[in-house]
Parts: sequence; structure tokens; C-alpha cells
Amino acid sequence: MAEVETMKLIVKEGLIEDSRKGVVRINREDMERLGLNMGACISIKGERVTSVKVFPAFGDVYGTPVIQMDGMIRRNAGVGLNETAEVSKNEVRKARKVVLSPLENFSEWRKEDEDELRDILRGIPLTCEDELSLILFGHQERGFRVNGTSPAGAVTVYTETAIHLVQPDLGNSKGRVTYEDVGGLNQQVRKIREILELPLKFPEVFRKLGIEAPKGILLYGPPGTGKTLIARAVASETKAHFLHVNGPEIMHKFYGESEAKLREVFQEARRQAPSIVFLDELDAIAPKRAEVHGEVEKRVVAQLLGLMDGLENRGQVVIIGATNIPGVLDPALRRPGRFDREVAILPPDREGRLEILKIHTKGMPLALDVDLAHLAQITYGFVGADLSALCKEAGMLALRKILDQVGQDGIIPSFEVVMADFSAALQEVEPSATREYYSEIPDVNWENIGGLSESKDILKSLLELPLHNPEACQEYMLSPPRGILLTGPSGSGKTLLAKAAAKSAKVNFIHVSAPTILSQWMGEAEKALHDLFVKAKQTAPCILFFDELDGIFRSRSASASLADRLINQMVLEFDGLGQVEGVTVLAATNRPELIDGVLMRGGRFEYILDLPLPQLEDREQILRIHSHQLPLAEDVSLERLAEETGGMSGAELATLCHKASFIALRQATKSGMRVKISQAIFAQAIAELKLQRALGEVSKG
Repeated sequence: MAEVETMKLIVKEGLIEDSRKGVVRINREDMERLGLNMGACISIKGERVTSVKVFPAFGDVYGTPVIQMDGMIRRNAGVGLNETAEVSKNEVRKARKVVLSPLENFSEWRKEDEDELRDILRGIPLTCEDELSLILFGHQERGFRVNGTSPAGAVTVYTETAIHLVQPDLGNSKGRVTYEDVGGLNQQVRKIREILELPLKFPEVFRKLGIEAPKGILLYGPPGTGKTLIARAVASETKAHFLHVNGPEIMHKFYGESEAKLREVFQEARRQAPSIVFLDELDAIAPKRAEVHGEVEKRVVAQLLGLMDGLENRGQVVIIGATNIPGVLDPALRRPGRFDREVAILPPDREGRLEILKIHTKGMPLALDVDLAHLAQITYGFVGADLSALCKEAGMLALRKILDQVGQDGIIPSFEVVMADFSAALQEVEPSATREYYSEIPDVNWENIGGLSESKDILKSLLELPLHNPEACQEYMLSPPRGILLTGPSGSGKTLLAKAAAKSAKVNFIHVSAPTILSQWMGEAEKALHDLFVKAKQTAPCILFFDELDGIFRSRSASASLADRLINQMVLEFDGLGQVEGVTVLAATNRPELIDGVLMRGGRFEYILDLPLPQLEDREQILRIHSHQLPLAEDVSLERLAEETGGMSGAELATLCHKASFIALRQATKSGMRVKISQAIFAQAIAELKLQRALGEVSKG
């Protein structure tokens, strides 16, 4: 294959692992044609020239001559995604001196900071006027501009290079968020880029087609999923003028000021066209006019509608709106011509969470035992902001362990973040999407439940097989159950079984009780039930657990009551789960005859597991679980106790052990001597328990 001096390659997004490292990747055959070895220095020419290291791409990327580079390199070379860059071999020399200017104010610089910068920059090619985004100690990302190098041209930093910091350069530097910093949202980012870049780059195409280019994009989704981050990446990557407007900044108390502020924003956008206007927290300035009482909000909504499709042509101005409550926006905004496209920014899936974890740990000193793939698998329902908080908390936990080793000079010794730090951080960070309904994943294992072996096996298979073995489920055409109902006498272990299932499946668990839903106001209970299912869908895979189901969904009557409306709403929500994978409704009741029959069929509560009272061997197993840490006397026979407690439920057996422990404790307190729990004490506890049960039955009668 004949070598060439230069090649024109199409620019594509870089890998997360290469971000901020001054590294690009091209196909192996293209490296051979340019005569490049792995790690060689090349020159990239777009609107300006920069130097980087080159490595082979993993496989034949895209099947065409492409170059993968991150956003900082694209900015330094003056090229955008899908544009063409000219690549050639470049000789790089060792730098005697590099002058850097921070792109933001810092309180104080020390000699140690310059030494740290030298260590981070070692081996990275630099060119004068390049912008750098470096992750310093403590996972802080800082921006710098290369003001000068000695010698001139492309240089690389080595151990003897002198690093000099000068006054901060607070000029017109764009944000440092690039498309590589947005993890788990590749499809959404691609869709937004198409809508934004096509009209701005190729307006003549739309004129030839005789159609109008999209003028607005609405980003909606739970808080923390990355709506504002996408806008910041767009602002950093695009060559269009970008205006960031927070919704509350528009609102003023004096008459006409809010509308005037909005007009100023659009006038500047038209003057600086092509431009992008980003309206963050859109619900603050455009609520439903029929439901707000203030005149200011109504006038602002009307003004926004007029600006978005008024008689005056907007020109090359694209509007991006972001909200986490799209249901409160005025309906007039959500039509073609205003917000043409609506893009849902939902919590990431497992692959997306892995990408986000890689992004937030790329500057961390991770130990070899840290398994990011496992963390991505068990962090169901975590949005990007939650995963960022998880990584920060793990870093802080690792830092706390070595704080006592910090010397008087303030130098912190080297340390690593281990998997145990992430496990401990998981106990502190809750998924924000389910926080208002959050119920701690219980510390209940299958081993903590005595008996019920068949019910445990069925429930475990129903909940875990679709998650952990989807291929087998697909082969047997087994779809995840929509609903599972646990029935049985009070105390038979229904709630305990549900908690153990939630912990074993490692999915989001929303515990619903009657007070969470019921309300005296018309429509509020139905809305609360609907919101629960919306949250469950957003955080799938998820288990919605309704305890004491008969207290919420009783059989319908002739009169239209709250129970009737709730059952109708529950039926609608069950039917709405048809296209959603990963949401299972788990419920428990000891009075199944009170549940309306419309819920007890396929597609709703498809599986009904009846939990019987424990048999002899089950009772012995339950007694063994609840007494294994008690100080038992040698005469205690669990087999005999199991025979004497026939007809007792699991809860009553647990109470028996508790009562026996209490009796022994009282005797020990009175005598001042250690008393072991004997067979006689258990007999006294059994007598008390049977008396208590008899009194309960009399009160019922």
C-alpha cells in the first residue's frame, strides 16, 4: 500500500476513555497509508492547526475513512462533527517551557499546582493557542489556554519542562462540556444535532424542498437526566450564537418588563443569527393560561407565542425548551411551528449508566477491584445526576480514610477508590426519580424466611428470570408478569416475601400504602395513583408493592364511590403497562374475597400465590431462624416446640421467640443472675400467645 503525506478524514465523536487526553483514533489501514506508528504525533488541520497523538480505532469504525476525536480537539482544530479534517504526520519536540493561562479565576496558585500540571500534561502534544480541559486533584475540571511554548510549534511536555502560569484569560472561551461528556443519551443527542445542525448548515436545502426547517425542540424528563447538560454541550460544540435563558430570569414584578425582557432575547437572537435560544425551566414562564391566576404569566405566555410564530420571520433562530413537568406547559406551545419536536430525556439504561460512570470516574484513581459494569447493573433508576453524586460520595469516602495521614505541609498521600467505597456510597445516594416514594430496599434475604419454599421459588423466577435470563424467557415466549397477588392468613409472610423479592431482584422498590393514595378531594387519589405508575415506568425495572390491597381496591358498588374510581384507574394503568417492560405490580392481602374481580384476571394480577400456614418442618425452620442468636438452654427442643405450635403463623412464631426472650430477661433482672431460655419459658410464652389469640377472636365475635 503506497504511503501518502496527507489524508482527508471525516470527524466523528471520540471515545469516553480518550476524552481530555489529546488522543485521536483512525482506522489501521489509514495509519499504514500515512506511515504512522501507534502513539505517533499527527497534525490536524481545520480552520486552525493542532497536534495530537494517534492510536488505531477498535475495529473498522463506520467502514469509512474517519477520525475519532473529542470536543476539545475538535475546537482546537476548528472542525465540527461530520466535517472533513486534513491529517498529516507531524514532528513534535520536547518543550523547555510552556506558558498557560487559566480560563477562570483561582484564589491561589502554588508550586505544587505547577508540578501537578506537568504530571498531567506529560506526553500530550501542545500547540500555541490550544485550549485544554484538565481534571486536577479532587476531580476538579479546569480550563487553560496555551499562551506560548519554547520552542515554537508542536511540543510535548516531559519531566524537565518548566510550567509557568500567568494571569487568567477570561475572554470569550466557550464552555468545556462536549458531546463526549453526555453519557447514555446517544440517540437523543443525535436527534437534537440533526434538528439543530441541518437548518443552520444547509438552509438552502430546505428552500429547495419548499419546507420550513424545524424551529423548536422541547426536552422533557425527570430532573437530573441531562436536559441542561445537552444544551451546554450544544452551546460548546455549535458555531451558532447561543443564548441561555433561565425561566425565572424573565419574570419581573413591574408591568410589561417580563415581555420586554423576552423580546430583547429574541431580538438579540435575530441580530446574531444563526443562533440558538435555550429556555431552561420553561414551565416557569409558560404555564397553562387556563390554570394560572396571575396576569403576568398569561401575558408572558402570549408574548412567547407571538415571538415564536409572529408575522415577522424569525430567521435562523432555533428555540430549545427544557422542563421536567411538561404537563403544566400551555398547550399552544406544543404544536408544529413552535416546538416542532419533543425529545424525552429519560433515565438511562444499563449501557447508558456504564457510560456515565466512565465519564465521572475518568479522573479518579480507581483500584483494580472496581467493577463499573456491576455498578451499572445494580443502579436501576439512577439518573445522570445520581450517578455523579455516587462517584463523588465514593471519592469522599476514600479521602476520609487517609485524612489522618495528611502532613503539616498539606500534601495528601496517594490513595485509591476501592469497590467498598462505592458499595458504601450506594447506602447514601438514593435514586432521585423515586425519592418522593422512596422506600429503603429492605435488609431481608430469602434465607430469613422459613418455609414457603415453593412460593419463594415461583416468585424468584417470575421477577428475576426476565431480568437476568431474557434469552430463555424469549425462547419460551414468557413475558414478565404485569401483576402478582400474594394471599394468605395474616402473619403468613406476605410482606416479608415481597421485601425479600425486592432485595434479591435488585430493582427499584416503591412501597405503596393507602394513605399515600387516598384523598378527600375529587380526582386527587386517581392522580396520585397515575403518578405512581408514571414514576415506575420512568425507573423501570421497578416493583410497585401495594400492601393490604383490600384497603384500597374493594369490590365496586352501585354508587360511584372513591373505591370505584380507583379501581377504574387501576384497570387503565394495568392496560397502559402493555408496551412497557420491567414494571411489575406486587400486592398482598389476607382478604382476597374483597378484591374486585376485574383485577383478578390475565393482564392484571396474572399470578396469585396463596401462602399457607407453616407445616411442622416449616415451623421448625422459622423457630430456628428467630432463635439462633438467643441464649437457649440445653433442654430446648425446637422439634418439640414445632409440634406444640400447630396452627401458628410465621409472625406468631417470631412473637413467641420474642416473648420467651422477654420472660427470661425479666427473670434475670429480678434474680441478678444470667437466665437461659428453657423449655418451660417457651411453654409459658406459648400459653400467653394462645390466650392473646383467644381474646382477639372473642373481640372479633
